[in-house]
Amino acid sequence: MAFRFRYVTCVVCLSVALGSWVEIYATEPLTLDKPGIVINGSTVVKAGLYVLPVVADAYAVTIEGSNIIVDFGGAALEGAGEGIAPSRFVGTGIRIKGDNITLRNAKVRGYKVGVYAEGSPNLTLENCDVSNNYRQRLLSTPQREDTSDWLWGHENDENQWLRYGAGIYLYKCSGATVRECRARNGQNGLCLVSSDRCYVVDNDMSYMSGWGLAMWRSSRCDVFNNRFDFCVRGYSHGVYERGQDSTGILVYEQCNDNVFAYNSATHGGDGFFLYAGNETVKETGEGGCNGNLLFNNDFSFAVANGIEATFSKGNMFVGNVLKRCRHGLWAGYSYDTMIDSNLIEDCANGISIEHGQNNRMQRNSIRRCDRGIHLWWDRDEDLLASSFCQKRRNCPSRDNEIIENVIEACPLGIVLNNERGTVAGNNVITHSDRPVLVDGDSKDLKIHFAGYTANSAREASQVDEYLVEEAEVPRPKKIEWKKEYPRLAAKRGKRKAFLERNARRGKQFIVIDQWGPYDYSDIRITPKRINGAEQATFRVLGPGGRFEVVGIEGKVKVEPEAGRMPSTVTVTSLESGYQPFAISIRTKQREMKVEGNLLRAQWEVSYYKWREENDPRESEANWEQIISVNPIAQESISTIGFKWGGRAPADGVSSDYFATVARTTLSVPAGKYRLATVSDDGVRVKVDGRKVLENWTWHPPTNDEAELMLEAGEHEIVIEHFEIDGFAQLDFSIERVVDRE
Repeated sequence: MAFRFRYVTCVVCLSVALGSWVEIYATEPLTLDKPGIVINGSTVVKAGLYVLPVVADAYAVTIEGSNIIVDFGGAALEGAGEGIAPSRFVGTGIRIKGDNITLRNAKVRGYKVGVYAEGSPNLTLENCDVSNNYRQRLLSTPQREDTSDWLWGHENDENQWLRYGAGIYLYKCSGATVRECRARNGQNGLCLVSSDRCYVVDNDMSYMSGWGLAMWRSSRCDVFNNRFDFCVRGYSHGVYERGQDSTGILVYEQCNDNVFAYNSATHGGDGFFLYAGNETVKETGEGGCNGNLLFNNDFSFAVANGIEATFSKGNMFVGNVLKRCRHGLWAGYSYDTMIDSNLIEDCANGISIEHGQNNRMQRNSIRRCDRGIHLWWDRDEDLLASSFCQKRRNCPSRDNEIIENVIEACPLGIVLNNERGTVAGNNVITHSDRPVLVDGDSKDLKIHFAGYTANSAREASQVDEYLVEEAEVPRPKKIEWKKEYPRLAAKRGKRKAFLERNARRGKQFIVIDQWGPYDYSDIRITPKRINGAEQATFRVLGPGGRFEVVGIEGKVKVEPEAGRMPSTVTVTSLESGYQPFAISIRTKQREMKVEGNLLRAQWEVSYYKWREENDPRESEANWEQIISVNPIAQESISTIGFKWGGRAPADGVSSDYFATVARTTLSVPAGKYRLATVSDDGVRVKVDGRKVLENWTWHPPTNDEAELMLEAGEHEIVIEHFEIDGFAQLDFSIERVVDRE
């Protein structure tokens, strides 16, 4: 049962020389000896660890009242004991309600929500550590994505985000300051909900499995000098890259006039993700997340988009760094957007805007992207029927300006598809196969070639009808951003948030296990068990130091046998057939073991095409007809590990509506075996002519398994697969099942 702890005199504030203030606490430090305590006066908390478990919807500590300062002095609250999974954490560590409350130096872990404040204007949170609170257990593995891991942030007017937990969750806390707080190994760092004019500065909320900072209906906030790095899920290096709507900074549903400056949100699902919200898109067609300024942030190495900002007006993206993302900047259905002086490098697409209007792209440097700038309109029936597009007459892509950008080593410099009234001029485009590509029903364009190299000017003939004189091209709008936005100078924090020169940079450093991104604070092997082909890899991870291989069981070669952490180790089978192995690794701190098996086989793979009227799902006769003809392509390979994505599997084969048949003969010792596939779409496996596994449906990447007894000797394995459309994948593995007592 909760009890109340009252103070007669909590704080005496004495005026001293030079107008400074000294806080004097008139009572002894407070001991938190049971859950449910209520603090309604200023105090310090006695140092120590307080294990205060609570049930769901309960609070370990409540702070309520006005003009209160509570200093934990580094004391820690712990809600869940050792061995309890993070997905089972419940309750709230510290609940705050009242005006002008300050909480300092608290450590809160093991709860669904670390710190929750409601109806607390002018709240201040300083130097609090809310690491190791709630996280979902992720079902995606290094081999395949599980689509149930996708986040859903589109509803939160009834605080639905609380189901995802948070380090800090502020609801109706306008004027709040969150300064120098830290979060690691949770799902969400800081959530600002219906909280205007907040100041978020010098925090580090990185390595979260969901969102570093998430905002909902919160406007006129300043977010400066924070780290939200490695806030990511849905990624396996070299296998799949989805992001699953994880992001360093999330801005949803009517968040306006916020300033985000000097933040680092690298290696996220997205770096920055802004969406107008369902109120705008599906209900009224009005509003949005408008007038936000992103200034001098680093959003590099995003799994999906460095910046995504959609269905909104008047946002400004200035001086940001966007390297090695899928899209540097995606601004679908945006209008009146300013994109100025950003550095975009080594992305699949530099700037991508579908159905955008009156957007200005100027003075950006775009290098080594497949497409530099891509603007287009297409017929997306669902979105065209939305309230947003109905208000804007089908959201044409029109009246955009592409001025004085440097586009270098992009095979396609500027691509305009079904574009109306757009101006592209005084851009410097070098080392491009197609400096400007105009496609579809484009009209009323103005293109000026003066800035192009001689080598690329020959492409001008492809856009002759749109060529204009330089005088018809507008000059870039010059904006002195710090004068225009004095908040940029006045609100800058102390932290140098950007990654240090020797920091880990690159998607190869994104490692995700069942609880989220690995933060390199401990030493581990991942994965601990491998089912591979004739060759497989695992990683020895740690903050630094050396490792060495001290034991090898099985007929395999291990390279390297020593090195510095983090490092990738390759295991190669030395003999054909099924080869189990075990490898012992030693570091200065501990010894670890990785086990598994390799399958060195000779697969003969044939590819076929089919048509919709010959759907293999409808009858076995249809399938037999598909594979009865000569294959379009064939290959001999050592493993079935195809991650085709949207690509065709072989020359002459379409990326959609193809069929695959793979067969091999494998010699194994007697025993029970587990066969597993990851497929998109249909798959089935036959062993010695007997069907042992089947998922003959249209589906996303899906794991299927079957166990069977095999006699010692050779066995024929046949895998049959069909692809309908979209993403395509086919993986196969086999391992011996060892029954353990």
